[in-house]
Amino acid sequence: MSIRSNRIPKVKANNYRSNIGNDAASLWRAYDPSKPRSFVRGREQMHVSILSICSSLGRLASGIGSDILIKRLHASRIWCLTTSASLFALAQLLALIITNPNYLFLVSSITGLAYGALFGVFPSITADAFGVQGLSLNWGFVIFAPVLSGNVYNLCYGRILDTNTGKAGECQKGLGCYASAYWVTLASSLAGAVLSVWCIRYEALARRKKAGMGKGVLARES
Repeated sequence: MSIRSNRIPKVKANNYRSNIGNDAASLWRAYDPSKPRSFVRGREQMHVSILSICSSLGRLASGIGSDILIKRLHASRIWCLTTSASLFALAQLLALIITNPNYLFLVSSITGLAYGALFGVFPSITADAFGVQGLSLNWGFVIFAPVLSGNVYNLCYGRILDTNTGKAGECQKGLGCYASAYWVTLASSLAGAVLSVWCIRYEALARRKKAGMGKGVLARES
């Protein structure tokens, strides 16, 4: 069940990575049309770099954080997924309100952190759920899942962008070029957060039930 809880946010990160160039170009055309294409292209590359760097930091943080959750706080690793989904939701909110492209780095950095946090802890959660022996096969399915469903998000983004694009082939509406797509991904991120919390509750109840059964067996033996 933990796998289902964050398949949606994982797809969201792939969608943003694929379309960050369109976001930046749309905002710059509306904010400062005098900027040359070379300048905008440089900004697009900058956002990809920010996403990659923050993704690495997110992986490092989630790995350390999940160990702290397990060993010191005796809590579930899935809380890292809840944190990741919450960061994704925050990134979507920022994407919906930022009209100045100079602040678009906030969306890129938070998305990168969330994406890295997700992938940093998800292999461990997969191993906990299905066992270490089947990790290669199960992790392969987890990685493959966003490839299929991610196309739905990309098609949605592309359809919305095309709808707002004029005959000249460029959208001049700034945030309005793609804002509707981020409402979809915001809903998906919130759904992922809710599902991850449900998984935590389910896991806790299962452990309590197992502990109760163990006490009952000991009582009968004594």
